[in-house]
Amino acid sequence: MYKVRMRFSKTEEAAYLSHLDLMHTMQRVLARAKLPVWYTEGYNQHIYISVALPLSTCYSGEWEFLDFNLMTDKIPPEAVKSLNAVMPKGLRAHEIYPVKKAKPVRDIAYSQYRITYDFDGETPEGFIDAVHELFAREEIVILKKSKRGEKEVNIKEYLRGLEIEDAPDGVRVTVTTAAGNNNLSPEYVTKVIERELPQYSILGADYHRLMVYDADMNQFK
Repeated sequence: MYKVRMRFSKTEEAAYLSHLDLMHTMQRVLARAKLPVWYTEGYNQHIYISVALPLSTCYSGEWEFLDFNLMTDKIPPEAVKSLNAVMPKGLRAHEIYPVKKAKPVRDIAYSQYRITYDFDGETPEGFIDAVHELFAREEIVILKKSKRGEKEVNIKEYLRGLEIEDAPDGVRVTVTTAAGNNNLSPEYVTKVIERELPQYSILGADYHRLMVYDADMNQFK
């Protein structure tokens, strides 16, 4: 058994796939691409796959990872091309490499997102400056949910940089949030803005993951 990792992107219509739908889709893609993949044993045999840091439904991303096993001791040279030939729109494989040369998933510490806010018409005057001032505060308390329940935390302790700019498709916020055990959804950034700046009415928010980092802010692969 040869463990490998695929880096892929999930955009356009594929952003609306749930995590479970994505898993089923990837299993079918691997089968249709006729790669020498390893199947689980037992009565209900299936292709074993694992997605690191799954995206929420309606999120898109360009730095996503899927681990699976091959029956051979090397990666077929045309593996990426074969996968892309059968991938549905919005899913695309970018590279495949051995897991033994990769970082363990537990090393993921941060995710960088691009949030695009939509308004009714042009960007409200003063919105960008107001967001800058808001996140310049030393403390912004939020109620964060986790498997253990809810607790008040300072969102600034979960952020590693935030930039905001006007763009043709809306206002773009590029933010790096904690991931892994201390995961912070970028939706909390939106919730804070809506709570602290209620005079600005955000019609919609689009979330796109740009990059994943380790604790030293190196690209995770």
